[in-house]
Amino acid sequence: MAAGQLPSQVTDPPAIGDSFQPVFQKGISFSHNHSETAGYGTGTAADSLMQIKQLGADAVAIIPIGYSFNIHHPEIIGYRGEDLTMTREHLVRVIADAKTRGLKVMLNPHLWIGVHWGVGEWRGRVVMQSEEDWERWFDQYRSFITYFARIAQETGVDLFCVGSELEGTTQAHPDRWRDLIREVRGIYHGPCTYSANWGGEFETIEFWDELEYIGISAYFPVGAGDREARLAEAATVRDRLARLHAETGKPILFVEAGFQSQPGSGENPSQWTWKTDAPVDLEEQVLNYEVYFQTFWPQPWFYGVYWWQWFADPEYGATQRSGYPFRGKPAEQVVENWFSKPDPR
Repeated sequence: MAAGQLPSQVTDPPAIGDSFQPVFQKGISFSHNHSETAGYGTGTAADSLMQIKQLGADAVAIIPIGYSFNIHHPEIIGYRGEDLTMTREHLVRVIADAKTRGLKVMLNPHLWIGVHWGVGEWRGRVVMQSEEDWERWFDQYRSFITYFARIAQETGVDLFCVGSELEGTTQAHPDRWRDLIREVRGIYHGPCTYSANWGGEFETIEFWDELEYIGISAYFPVGAGDREARLAEAATVRDRLARLHAETGKPILFVEAGFQSQPGSGENPSQWTWKTDAPVDLEEQVLNYEVYFQTFWPQPWFYGVYWWQWFADPEYGATQRSGYPFRGKPAEQVVENWFSKPDPR
């Protein structure tokens, strides 16, 4: 396939409007490997997508990345194919490969703060230090997100995420986010969401009315007790989300959720350490997955989850025994058991 050429099987995004009906999503966050032989658009990735389908999932999140130098720097770079392991052609191909295997696709562009393989800072702390830099950041982000909105429209993805955990920007400039969303809608004509941080951002977003789904990066702690104690902790989160749904009338989607397979991950699921050397605790991961499924799956406002994470090269994720990847661990069977159930909506 030539660069930029679209596969013949692409379809238009789902229609939205007064007749829009939310769709329950049994999803997996499908992460790129920075490899010409095992990343997005390769045969390895296509095989990995088939494994996800066999797991019972019906959707994947494809996650292209742009980079900023630090949390106060307004430039966003590296997302137009400068990284030759994830070009536009690779992205188009992986979307087509997912659709060919009967998987819905959410395109979920992320910002990485700390260029390429730096240690990285959390993108939720992005805050500019002058009005001039704010103007520049939003100009840069507009170029970034509309670039992927065009790909989303051209490839017919099923859902587009306009941003992820950019708490410092959504709190400071909600009206600018409204403008961004409206510009995206002029390009991509399907349903949209935003992935708000679990720590409180999701309850302060002022533009949920502009979107079809309330999206959450749902790394909510469930504690360190036994199953019943964790279910009680998760119930407090359930009640907060139920109130948000009652206030907005919007379906709620966990754009990300996950737990590492190490001791104490239920207390702090969002604590991410690259290539951690922590001890492995597979049962901790299993228990937390079960608590999430048992708590949220039955709720009438809950429309699915994208578990973090499954790499395009599954062998890569398998080496991170104490990290988030759940392939080849007991938690994989938990996901398969629940995803094999009929859609609850």
